[in-house]
Amino acid sequence: MVRMPRLRPFRPADLTAILERMTRGLPGTIGIYVTDLITGRSAGLSPMAEFYAASTIKVPIAMAVLWLVDRGRLSLDQTIAYQPEDYEAGTGILQATIRPGDQVSVRRLLELMITVSDNIARNMLERFIGSGTIRNYMLSLGVAPAYDPHETPVTPYGMNQVLLALDSGRSGLSPASTRMLLRWMEEAVFRRRIPRYLPESVVAATKIGSRDDEFHDIGLVYAPDRSFAISVFTKGMTEARAEEAIARIAEAVYWYMDSLTRPG
Repeated sequence: MVRMPRLRPFRPADLTAILERMTRGLPGTIGIYVTDLITGRSAGLSPMAEFYAASTIKVPIAMAVLWLVDRGRLSLDQTIAYQPEDYEAGTGILQATIRPGDQVSVRRLLELMITVSDNIARNMLERFIGSGTIRNYMLSLGVAPAYDPHETPVTPYGMNQVLLALDSGRSGLSPASTRMLLRWMEEAVFRRRIPRYLPESVVAATKIGSRDDEFHDIGLVYAPDRSFAISVFTKGMTEARAEEAIARIAEAVYWYMDSLTRPG
């Protein structure tokens, strides 16, 4: 009888020690939470520290919209009229061309909100479904504190719960809606954080967030043998320093997870 090699278990203390070594000496504050998608076991640093969500919040907003779509309360082909109050500078492409009264489909707004982090698309969707709907949806996923459209505080632990719900089906989304959102996250144009140093064979569905001196990235990293959810939030670093730190952390987590697939 051929004996299969025994694979190494996920040990939170081992990964935590790696993360501590990597972040020692970094300026500012950093919060990390990682969950092995096979065992559900997790590790992290300061997982309950609060950070401003910035554009990472666009993932649960998209999930809340798709939750309504899957229940027939909204259609992807339905259009929303742009209003001047929806304007916001920063990331996105709508700001260059959109005019009051212009109609944009829910599908297109969702795609732009995730792939290019379009702020106007986010504002239009949020106005249309209401911040209360988003708040209640996030609470249903176990994410606290409650959603605030202007100053949303989140934790690495909480945002990882959003990712885990999306991956596991606990989100309440249909398989088709889940696949669509993950595809948009995979196609996101901002790839200098979690995906930056990962092998080409890895699929990373991610969403960044940036505001002032806070730079974050959250994502589901699908590797051939061992996949994981990861949320990394930083405060008090330059953008370049934060992006390098997030990228190296994701790389280290990947190689730790990869090592578990080898015979012990």
